[in-house]
Amino acid sequence: MENLFLVCLVPPPAIVEDIDEIRAFISAKFNVHESLKRPAHITLYNPVKVTSSMQEQQFFKALEEATYSENFKQIVKNFSSFPEHTFYLDVEQNAGIMNLHAQIKTQLKPLKLLTSKDNFKFTPHLTLAFKDVKPPTYYAIMDEFKDRKFKREFTVSGFSVYKHIDKKWRPFKEIAFKLPSEKPKPLRLFE
Repeated sequence: MENLFLVCLVPPPAIVEDIDEIRAFISAKFNVHESLKRPAHITLYNPVKVTSSMQEQQFFKALEEATYSENFKQIVKNFSSFPEHTFYLDVEQNAGIMNLHAQIKTQLKPLKLLTSKDNFKFTPHLTLAFKDVKPPTYYAIMDEFKDRKFKREFTVSGFSVYKHIDKKWRPFKEIAFKLPSEKPKPLRLFE
């Protein structure tokens, strides 16, 4: 058994439609298509390979432990990039998304699903074009969008897990937040 999972935030359908329209425009105008193979999403944890049913149970149990969070507003605003290969919508950093990422990372770390080289600085973003973007195309896309504005806001009340099936990322599980006050307290011998 071997499964590939992606932990992410997926904006509401109306916002995804707007994002997909931008991605389709970029794909048609600049002949880049890789981003269209993936759903519009904000990665919270790099894709991980799970190789046994026991490891999969541990993975989802750890994710359940990362759900004690208040709902938060998330803003996706304007365009940015990782030079010279990735063009994206900027995801505004706020306490909600940064804490959620940190909780997921903390809970999954003991499972050692990522190599040390996958331990990256978290820069929340929503990719519009990457992988098949070469420097000349990157600069053309940047020029096309330099004066354009974009802003959408949505409430985050949980996160998604996608599974790689038949060479596509497909929705697998939605994990809703639980109130932080409901988190079980560690048992102590002396109070």
